[in-house]
Amino acid sequence: MRRFLLFGLLCWGLGAPAGAQPTNLARFQELARSCLTLPDTLRAFRLEAPDTLPYIRTALEARWLQEGRRVYRRDTSALPTVRYRIDAARVAYARLDHDRLQRTVTLALQAELLDPRGRLLDVRACQPVAVDTIAQALRDRLEHPAFPETQAPLPPERPGLLERYVIPAVALVATTLSVYLLFTLRSRSGDASSP
Repeated sequence: MRRFLLFGLLCWGLGAPAGAQPTNLARFQELARSCLTLPDTLRAFRLEAPDTLPYIRTALEARWLQEGRRVYRRDTSALPTVRYRIDAARVAYARLDHDRLQRTVTLALQAELLDPRGRLLDVRACQPVAVDTIAQALRDRLEHPAFPETQAPLPPERPGLLERYVIPAVALVATTLSVYLLFTLRSRSGDASSP
């Protein structure tokens, strides 16, 4: 019985980090939801969203519908308009050690609220950043192949002990030894040629 319990806890502990890590796409959605908040009085509006990053529009619409708002995509001139633009969406990785990466997800977003006649009521710009630590082995599962903004190259590996200390030390010793031998042999050859 104890073996099964120990085995179950071990499997749960090993499986938890993979399930706990949101994908890069999910991080972008979280950042957009936290960034683009609307006034409570705005219960129905027309949404003008860019064609890029459609998953952000989907996440925002789902949140607003959950809040009881009515969101329209087609032209309804009697409603205010919410328009947003995505200026930047990127993921970057930095190595912490050989099996862990620091993930930085950045989303730059600008939103405008216009009245039914098209007058600008409010402008908001934000650039939220989410930073967390992930296992390097999970990186491919956290990226989405259809959306290049969810992908980022791995930073080069940091040089190890050999490249950092041993090779420069060997080069220094070899150079010092060469200079010493050169001058020692030269001074001896100079002594031997004098009568």
